[in-house]
Amino acid sequence: MLEYISNALYNFYMSLGLRWLIYIVAYVLNVVSYYQNPTLFSDGRNCTFGIPCRWFNFISGMCAITLTIFGLIVLWYDAPFSKFLPDFWYIPIALITYAIIVQITISVKPVVDNGELNPPPEGLWPIKDRSWLYILLLVLDLVFFHQMYLDGGTQLIENPRVIDDLILGRFGGWNKDKYNFLLEWFGTIQILFDILAIYQIVNFRACDYGMPNSWNY
Repeated sequence: MLEYISNALYNFYMSLGLRWLIYIVAYVLNVVSYYQNPTLFSDGRNCTFGIPCRWFNFISGMCAITLTIFGLIVLWYDAPFSKFLPDFWYIPIALITYAIIVQITISVKPVVDNGELNPPPEGLWPIKDRSWLYILLLVLDLVFFHQMYLDGGTQLIENPRVIDDLILGRFGGWNKDKYNFLLEWFGTIQILFDILAIYQIVNFRACDYGMPNSWNY
């Protein structure tokens, strides 16, 4: 009975519909989360490498979206949901997403602490909601990567070491399919982006970015 329940749960967890649902929700939330980072509204140079924060967010946002699109490509070739879509159907989706990120970036109005109230725009969520957004995104990305990890299988290696079983032999194996191996392990970078974003949101202080105190909400 327990084995039957375990198999049923595993089959549901690895089902085509659930995997695509998790990916689509994570994809949409990635775009939403880009606007929800308040440092996007700052041209202060308090971000990494002295780059204005708005443009640092643009670079990191484009990198995050690119990693998410890599996930789409991998999922499509591992678990396609249709046989009737043309090759490279995902390219227009990628281009539209990039265009959205560019449009958001150039349309925001940077704010400075000039003594006036300068409240945040209505579309910016409170810090508690923003934190939960990024936490949910991290959970979804972890689940998505775990599903890909389980589905990737293990390369058969004589006298495998622990690192072969857990890392080098996964996703087609480093020695056998380096392209697929690297593409799928790139998913861990997306998880790192999520963790850094949570840290930035939780520790956000408007004064650190030359922004009015009204943004500390």
